[in-house]
Amino acid sequence: MSFLRPAFAAFCVLFAVPLVIHLIGKQRAKVLRFGPIEMLRRAERRVAQRTRIRHFLLLSLRAAAIAAVPLILSKPFFETDSKLPAQVMGSQSAVIVIDDSLSMSLTHDGHPLLSEARTRARQIVRNFGRGAEAAVILGSRGGGTPIVDLTADRARLDRAIAQVGPTYHATDLTAAMRRAAQILETATRSDRRIYLVSDLAAHGFASDLPWSPGAGPEIVPVDVTDGSTLGNRAITDLKVEPASHLGPRGVRITVEVANFSDLAAKEVPVTLHADGVAVAKGFVDVPPRQKTLKRFFHSFAAASQTTAGAATAAAESETGAHDVSVELEPDALPGDDRRHARVEIGRNLRVLLVDGDPRTVRRDDELFYLEAALRPGEDGAQLEFTTITPDELERQALSHFDVIFLCNVKSPSAAPLRDFVTHGGGLFISLGDNVDADVYDQTLGELLPQPLQTIRAVDSVRVGDDTRHLEGGERLERFEHRHPVLEPFNTPESEETLKAARFARYALFRPVPPNPAAADERQTLMSLENGAPLLIEKKVRDGRVMIFASTLDRDWNDLAIQPAFLPLMRQVVRYLAHAPMEDSQSAISVGDRHEIPLSKGDQRVEVTMPSGKQHSFDRDHVMGRERLSFGATDEPGLYRVSVAGSDGVVRARPALSFAVNVEPTESDPTRLSADKLAALAQTKGTSAKSAETPRRKVELWHALGAALLLLLLGEALLLRRK
Repeated sequence: MSFLRPAFAAFCVLFAVPLVIHLIGKQRAKVLRFGPIEMLRRAERRVAQRTRIRHFLLLSLRAAAIAAVPLILSKPFFETDSKLPAQVMGSQSAVIVIDDSLSMSLTHDGHPLLSEARTRARQIVRNFGRGAEAAVILGSRGGGTPIVDLTADRARLDRAIAQVGPTYHATDLTAAMRRAAQILETATRSDRRIYLVSDLAAHGFASDLPWSPGAGPEIVPVDVTDGSTLGNRAITDLKVEPASHLGPRGVRITVEVANFSDLAAKEVPVTLHADGVAVAKGFVDVPPRQKTLKRFFHSFAAASQTTAGAATAAAESETGAHDVSVELEPDALPGDDRRHARVEIGRNLRVLLVDGDPRTVRRDDELFYLEAALRPGEDGAQLEFTTITPDELERQALSHFDVIFLCNVKSPSAAPLRDFVTHGGGLFISLGDNVDADVYDQTLGELLPQPLQTIRAVDSVRVGDDTRHLEGGERLERFEHRHPVLEPFNTPESEETLKAARFARYALFRPVPPNPAAADERQTLMSLENGAPLLIEKKVRDGRVMIFASTLDRDWNDLAIQPAFLPLMRQVVRYLAHAPMEDSQSAISVGDRHEIPLSKGDQRVEVTMPSGKQHSFDRDHVMGRERLSFGATDEPGLYRVSVAGSDGVVRARPALSFAVNVEPTESDPTRLSADKLAALAQTKGTSAKSAETPRRKVELWHALGAALLLLLLGEALLLRRK
């Protein structure tokens, strides 16, 4: 035991004062014989023993109380090994970086690591030397800065640390250290340190140091695990793919389960949830420090089919969006034991193909390339097409189909097509040698996006025996990139696949006077380099009509043999059928921004988080924008989107829902290697003392003060009893 003020300890000899007074008083006492007292001596013997004990206790209490006063003034203490760094006691300017990422929610020794981190950080503040100042920042990716300015107010620092809570965000300690170094640039103390309170997991550090060796402040790692080897298991990946052997609505779910411990994980239960209901369960064995795949197969119930006569709103409600999640039995870190995916299993789209130029040689048929593009492929698109001749069109029940393709048809019947489109159907018209512009203008005038004028031919030659590409001809030049049909071609590479096509013949359209009232009903989506429209869309009540100014085979162009033809035709079918325009979206990570596509007329957007919390965006954030950037992705799970149109009624829009998952790297608790940790600590200001085993002082004067109060209380009780 040592003393901060040893001079006061010398006054402990004063404890002998009551003893001396007692002894002196005992010697001076004179014995006086008094007759009546002799009669009481017998009774005195019965209580004399207890009286001597009480006097002895009273004397001892007074002596101890006198000795306690100088001991308290001398401030005794003893040293023991400490979990705090040795540098804490000095006067300094410091930044305390608290790791609040997902990995800090791992339970160790019965409590989360973040709880231990808060305790250590508060102890650091309480043990700072005289005049020390500090700031507090968080170590998660995108984490905040509770106290951005250096302050000596320890109560403020303590409150800020106590309010640090767990998050699902990934760790980025390197970025946090850079922010801390910027704060310390304005420090007034010569000793500048960064206290890194973390589990020191390797995934939280970048490959490069936050600054050049010797250039930054001193880094003091504070390992809240005390070097313990932590274990964890997690779901690190989830993939949903079509399973053709189960039918058009079957999917294969592949789960990656990782074991980040030195012990094998035996028979770990894995549960598959579809739309919040457990539908399958299995078990996996995962060797130490390895990963294992687990596969599930599931077939979703068929969505109710609607006819082409259904309204647009009803068609949009049947998106077939499903929430798929896979869950492990919870362990020490439950935040990574569940993973989510959003799956779109759209209703089967029924397409009617009207072949205006059938051929006996299949390769020369008008629909040869279109049928190849619409056949079921690996993308799992649910397209069912029926091919007929123009003579069969009048006898066909058009209400059974979602989209009709008129391909080089000479004289289609207008009445059934008009009824089909006005009740929500989609009509696509492509031209050819059989098409008479005047006949089309007379029969389909009100359905045509723009009246036909004439057919134009361009000088060109075909080259090659098999591919028969065109040399010369007109090229595509302008695209309406914001239109849903052409969104897949927004990148320069994908756009070039469209621009590679050459057009030897195409139709010219008659100019129409501008009509502001119908500005949203007609739109040119693609144009040639000379400005001639190639693809025009028109909305007719609940339906949509598109006209393509050339053919869908290779008679007038070579688009059909370009890589862009297949995705273009599939996008056209989906758009005309009011079906989802995108395949199942990949889940984003917690903290990432998500772009929510908007439609014309949207006036309000509400996003419901997995916890039920809502974020609302009024018309000032929605009107006139094509996308809404949403950044409050702080929870894993499914985010549901509702939109209010011009009528002000908020309706759920399942097609816009999206999934958010935790960063898989957060599941690995492996600590940073000793070499890298040593390299991290080799910064400016590091001394040999930093490597010593830290020790802390345990002060005893508080306990002595409490003991003094107890001694005085005991004396009062003894005196009262006397």
